[in-house]
Amino acid sequence: MIAHITRREMYDLVWAEPLDTVAGKLGISSWHLKDLCTRHRVPVPAPAYWRDKATGKDPRKTIFASSDDPTVELISLDPNSPTDSVVEQRLERARAAPIALRHVVKPRVANPRTIEWSPVEKPHKVVALTAHSLRRAKPDHDGIVEISGEGLLTLRLGADSIERVIFILDSVVRGLETRGMTCTVAGHSGEIARHRRRYGQAQVEVHRGADKVPFLLTESIKRQKHEPTVAELKAEERYRLARQRNWSLPYERQYPEFDYIPTGELAISVEAYSRDQRRRNWRDNSRATLESRIKDIIEDLDGWVESARVGRLERERSHRVWQRAEENRKRAEERKKRETARDNLVDEIVELGQKAEQLRSWIAWAGDIEDAETRRMLSWARERLSEIERALDPASFGDWLREHKLFPEIDPFASLPEDPDLDTPSSQDSLPA
Repeated sequence: MIAHITRREMYDLVWAEPLDTVAGKLGISSWHLKDLCTRHRVPVPAPAYWRDKATGKDPRKTIFASSDDPTVELISLDPNSPTDSVVEQRLERARAAPIALRHVVKPRVANPRTIEWSPVEKPHKVVALTAHSLRRAKPDHDGIVEISGEGLLTLRLGADSIERVIFILDSVVRGLETRGMTCTVAGHSGEIARHRRRYGQAQVEVHRGADKVPFLLTESIKRQKHEPTVAELKAEERYRLARQRNWSLPYERQYPEFDYIPTGELAISVEAYSRDQRRRNWRDNSRATLESRIKDIIEDLDGWVESARVGRLERERSHRVWQRAEENRKRAEERKKRETARDNLVDEIVELGQKAEQLRSWIAWAGDIEDAETRRMLSWARERLSEIERALDPASFGDWLREHKLFPEIDPFASLPEDPDLDTPSSQDSLPA
């Protein structure tokens, strides 16, 4: 059984074969091997690493970082076995081995296919407050500036991109004004913007009349796993030992989990969908930067506002057509009620006419009877016949019909044209031909 091994040798072993295999070769259990790697700060591959290996991929390995602490650099598999000169020589060779450089995202190189521009001294009033806040903001340890607040655009970008962003925003806003459009800053701010990175942040809204289209300017920021330095690993080890002595201490990472690296790659995106459910964005690429495409961006934003106008007019027309259909439905219900009232009226007239004929026949039949009771009934029958005849009199009957509006000269419940725009004057704000 091997008694001692260096961190570098352990690193090469655990990244060459799975832990169970390595533990079997070293004559220890897998959990003991994991504990040794943790205590001596030897990075161990995750299960996903071996799955990717099995599928033929080339997964990324965690960078090995050496240490000057001999108690960390030398791993004793058998603590009772003393070290010898051979082990000491291996330890010295491991310390002298070159350290692999950490992967660093290359900074964006200026595109030769761009235009010359200079910092904006007096930004447009829509951009002025945002420009002032960007220039006064202090970047964090990753070199990233972040601003948000009342009247400000919510931006998160590298400090080197501040003047570019101000120039692009100022140029776009001024160019849109020459086309009869205005811009405002709208959206959430403060804590809401910080917690809702994309759809909750303040953005620029382009207006023309009642129509508006929002757009957003962002910078692509890469996120990569943080590779701790030797000093950070030592701090992490000291804190781990402190927690072993006092478990009431909360766990606090001594170095960031990720590094955020500004790429300098800017993009403008329209925060709306077109009528065909598409979105539009412009970004720096190998052929041109945003500065050289400002005219195209302004022209496209103009087209998006026009598309928003057409969409609004279509929605308004659809609403008018729906309202007209609803009005015709209500009128149809009223016509049905009126027809029922007319039928009831005709039935009542027919019934009263029949009753009047019956009364006349009975009065003629009982007119010669001298019985007192019959005479009183005849008197009542004649009065009742007079009432029915008055009700059926055309002169009074017409007044009653006009009062109840059953047969008006102009029908208020007549169906209207299905297209509501046929009975309204044409408007200047109409759909294009």
